[in-house]
Amino acid sequence: MALEIESAFRDRDVELARLASGGDRRALQEVALRLYDRVRTTVFYMVGGHRDAEDMVQVAMVEILRSLGAYEGRSKIERWADRITTRTVMRRIKNRRWKDQVVQIQDDPGGDRPADHEEKYARRAVRRRLAVLLGQVPETHREVLTLHWVLGYRVAEIAESLGVPANTVRDRLRRAKKKFQRLATADPVLMDWIERDRP
Repeated sequence: MALEIESAFRDRDVELARLASGGDRRALQEVALRLYDRVRTTVFYMVGGHRDAEDMVQVAMVEILRSLGAYEGRSKIERWADRITTRTVMRRIKNRRWKDQVVQIQDDPGGDRPADHEEKYARRAVRRRLAVLLGQVPETHREVLTLHWVLGYRVAEIAESLGVPANTVRDRLRRAKKKFQRLATADPVLMDWIERDRP
């Protein structure tokens, strides 16, 4: 039953992508609204508060919308968009060879502190600290950490997304975690978060 429901959603996504790629403005708007927050969150974790982060969100969104005609429904449209986002961001990072990748975080995708939601605020604080430290991790390691920790991808999914062997992903994750743990040793909140690990 669950597989049938998922298949139906994917069929709907394929049809939505087909309409959007054909110029249907309503379909384009629906796709953009559905994916924007996820794309922004992914970019935020990959480049932190870099001054060009919002530009990168826009570039990734344009790339996703231009590529809709190639979406075949093999995975959820969100997962498909994640792959385009990470590839777009990594390409721009490599092309620019940024020297100032880490700057102070002014904001994050979670928005302002809600008055009665201390737990949400604590999670946002962790996200801010996480993004700053991720900015100090080498690019290829940052990519796998973002996919694994932030977006919840499993090793096999990351390998498929990046087109590399699963053992390569495991090695990058292992090295990235070691580097990240060294950076986070002074921060007990992040250390606790690392120990819990992601799926």
